[in-house]
Amino acid sequence: MNSNLQHKTFIFLERLWLVGVIAGICCVIYFLIIKDNDSALFFFGFFILASLIYLMRKRQRKKHEAFMKHQEEQKKK
Repeated sequence: MNSNLQHKTFIFLERLWLVGVIAGICCVIYFLIIKDNDSALFFFGFFILASLIYLMRKRQRKKHEAFMKHQEEQKKK
């Protein structure tokens, strides 16, 4: 897999989980408004899980970018 495709994949997955975080927040708010606390609790758990995976993906992308930058600097030398 070339590095450009891998970088685009990391960005896509990061944004996908960010959409999950936003959807989780919206569902929690909706179910709290209609007073369905059990469903709100379920989506709060989804929100927490999606947030953790989003942060993990973001860290993974940044480490990959740093690695690729370091590798490019090594090629120039």
